[in-house]
Amino acid sequence: MEEINTKKYILEYGIWTGIVSITFAIMLFFLEAHYENSTSTQLINGLIQFSGITIACLAFKKANSNKITWLETRKIGTGISLIIAIIAIIYTLLLTNFIEPDFMNKVLELSYYDTMEQYPEALANMDLNQFIETSMPWTYLTYPFILFFSVLFGFVYSVILGLFIKSKNEF
Repeated sequence: MEEINTKKYILEYGIWTGIVSITFAIMLFFLEAHYENSTSTQLINGLIQFSGITIACLAFKKANSNKITWLETRKIGTGISLIIAIIAIIYTLLLTNFIEPDFMNKVLELSYYDTMEQYPEALANMDLNQFIETSMPWTYLTYPFILFFSVLFGFVYSVILGLFIKSKNEF
């Protein structure tokens, strides 16, 4: 019996899940809802990622004579999350540099008004221009945060998923 390689499933399902995720982001862009950081948007993004991981692990298990180990589940889930994160970073770079170059300014402006409404004392009498000027250098942390949290959530989810779908007597 031939050995099934997890890399094939990581690449295939990671790319497809990334495409679905970016399609959702493009849909939000055309609906002009890409500035909203709503709970429902975050849940849908999470469901897309978790669905891709689950489908890939189940497809691997089916192709591998109904056998999958906890290690293989973690490996597939983390690998898929890494591919999704890389695709998301590329999309975000394109969005912020070419598609809508003033995206970060608009996000910071919305953030300023939200903060002013909820916690006015946190701004210490800053006006909008001062807020944008002091916050702009921190916007580059967006890219490592996308990478870190996507891989972290994918790893945690795949650990939990592995406990449920692993073959009996396998760890």
